[in-house]
Amino acid sequence: MTERTPLPNGWADRAFRVGLCTALLVRMPPDAFFTHGTAALLLRLPVPSRFARVRAVHVGVPAPAPAMDRRDVVGHSLRIDPDDLVDRGPLRLTGPARTWLDLAALLTLAELVAVGDHLLYWESPVLTRGELADALARYPGRRGLALARAALPLLRTRSESPRESVLRVIIVLAGLPEPECNYRAFDPQGRFLGRGDLVYPEYKLFLEYQGDHHRTDRAQWRSDIRRIGRLEDNGWQVLQFTDDDLHDPAALVARIARRLRDRGWTS
Repeated sequence: MTERTPLPNGWADRAFRVGLCTALLVRMPPDAFFTHGTAALLLRLPVPSRFARVRAVHVGVPAPAPAMDRRDVVGHSLRIDPDDLVDRGPLRLTGPARTWLDLAALLTLAELVAVGDHLLYWESPVLTRGELADALARYPGRRGLALARAALPLLRTRSESPRESVLRVIIVLAGLPEPECNYRAFDPQGRFLGRGDLVYPEYKLFLEYQGDHHRTDRAQWRSDIRRIGRLEDNGWQVLQFTDDDLHDPAALVARIARRLRDRGWTS
């Protein structure tokens, strides 16, 4: 079972990233702002680790002004509503909705859904699905618009980690039934058995992404074994996946489909 992980891998260099952007302010036009991957990192969105490894800073200016052109800067001339900009200390950047829309030009569908799930997470929502839909409507000419439109209906409010979101998108796009996010299972007497990342209650099947902490944390490892034992004693099955499985979607989907059919699903 995953834990909610709002920070991207590689965020240990956040102080460096903020310092780099702050130092750049004196060379930026007064109406410039940080955007795309840089804005995502500053907003602490769960973007892929490759974003944190890139030194170049994305800087936008309102169109039709020419994009900023200097070393280690990716310049953008953008049509932008002032309401779509936010301040984080001395840094001005695109807000969550506009940043999500801009990321559609840089991410895969599953990665974009993972960021959107984070923004909508029910316990601490950053914005609403309606605000994302409004951003789509107000910027019809943006790069990646088709991907953003495809991602919007795939967003869910109860996904607790990016890898969990990616796993769900792989499943749905393959045509399998959509599992429930973070479902709580109980025995016939109402005793709690466990919570699963992605669950098919009808087929009593748990799907779980196992991050490294399940292997390296001894207490977590023991807890996982006890929980799986309780579930199996009550007729549930648990399929576990790692990051390697996400790189072979066809095999992953085939494995899930086989278990579903064994438990009564008919495609």
